[in-house]
Amino acid sequence: MADAVARRQAELQARVGERLAPGETYRAALWVARPSGLPLISKIAGGVPGPLTGSPPGPGSGLAAELYQRLPEYTSAAALALTDARLLLLLLAETARPRPRRLFSRAEPDVLPALTLAWECPRAAVDAAAASDPEGRLALRFTDGSTVSLVAPAVLAIPFAEAAKL
Repeated sequence: MADAVARRQAELQARVGERLAPGETYRAALWVARPSGLPLISKIAGGVPGPLTGSPPGPGSGLAAELYQRLPEYTSAAALALTDARLLLLLLAETARPRPRRLFSRAEPDVLPALTLAWECPRAAVDAAAASDPEGRLALRFTDGSTVSLVAPAVLAIPFAEAAKL
């Protein structure tokens, strides 16, 4: 399992690398999603179409609201990447389609498709980042005073928050 996570993180880092400007340095990346208001077991089980309970509202204004508005709907995730110069929100390319799975043999996971830039802000605009474990949340505070809380794997959110402190 740890090998699969490490392999997927390496793929994500490579895809983020495709979006970096010359001289820009990768710091961290992870998958994030909108908080759905659903219990964790519902997120793990999958197949739940959209939020079934009152989902928490997004931030009202500022950079946090801009980021939140660019996130995909509740059934999808996006990549959040941190570099020395920018905070990037990357979405799976529209043309990405899952390939059919084999029924009885073990199939290799799909290669991570290309990512498209959906939103960015200067790294200097990120005032603070914090991860909650085991809840799996990443909280970002921006210099304009706005904040956003995103669902993220705790095992990856903690190193992301640490990288944001540098």
